[in-house]
Amino acid sequence: MLTTLALVIGLMTVPPPAATPAGVVVPPRLEQNKPIPACVPGTGPSLFSTLHQSKVTEQDVPIPPGVSDAEARKAIQRLSSRKPELREDGLRMLRTFTTPEGQWAIYHASRGAEGSITMQVLEHLASLGPSGQAGLTWIAIHDRDAAVRNEAAQRIEQPPSNDALAVLEGALRSPNHMVVNQAGLLAGQINAIKAIPLLIAAQFAQDPVQDQADLAWIAIGTQRSYVANLIPITGNSSAGFQPVIGQIYEGVVLAIDDAAAVATTYRPGVHQSLMALATLDSGQSTAHLGWDLNAWVAWYNDTYRPILAARAADPEPSRDPK
Repeated sequence: MLTTLALVIGLMTVPPPAATPAGVVVPPRLEQNKPIPACVPGTGPSLFSTLHQSKVTEQDVPIPPGVSDAEARKAIQRLSSRKPELREDGLRMLRTFTTPEGQWAIYHASRGAEGSITMQVLEHLASLGPSGQAGLTWIAIHDRDAAVRNEAAQRIEQPPSNDALAVLEGALRSPNHMVVNQAGLLAGQINAIKAIPLLIAAQFAQDPVQDQADLAWIAIGTQRSYVANLIPITGNSSAGFQPVIGQIYEGVVLAIDDAAAVATTYRPGVHQSLMALATLDSGQSTAHLGWDLNAWVAWYNDTYRPILAARAADPEPSRDPK
């Protein structure tokens, strides 16, 4: 199922790949009923991603052990102060939150603060190297405020580091459609070429839908009318009856009270970023592939991988210094 990013749709039979020069590392093929390869093999998710998984089941995400929630809130409060000396002290405290746990604590404490405070926290994360890049990537995908997501994305280095790609990969494999779509948009924004295989599979998802109720019915029969009852009506020197007409149905009724179906969810953000990245890196338009998963897989295996192999086998010659 595409929610787990495994290609379950029947794919066209393709010939075996051509031999490649020795020493050239070619990305693995996309195969039927197999998970999409990781874009950063061997790189685990960041702490932000781990805590996000906890957030799915817990409404209040706990601060990791060894990190003082009170200290993080104190730093944010001092940064918000009108007194220059307190703001300077808050900035000094902010610089002490350098570990991934500290980054999460200071970010969590800054949520809902003034925009200038949020910008200082993002600038701080941007100065912390790969771990800060991972934090910025998580924020650029998951933060509720679109403006904060955009500011975080602006501070992600290009090309993205392996730590940032690991966070992006986790989001693209999420069962949450909104998270996947926002991750797809970010992939295009930060030029995440390595995420192309994941983007191919994440363009849309097929989720099973099961329901038990009176969903539909079909009746084939004949309707007959008859007098079901008489209501007496009396007046001065008169009497009568008002008939009550009933209906009789003769025939067959087909009732549907249980159904299992598949709902397809399209993710336009992922699709648009995929087309932009694929066209940019291959030098060939991919607009004709549309939403056809089989066509994208065939393009990746038969067109894009040979381009990467040729690029790795024949690198650009270095220029001699003048």
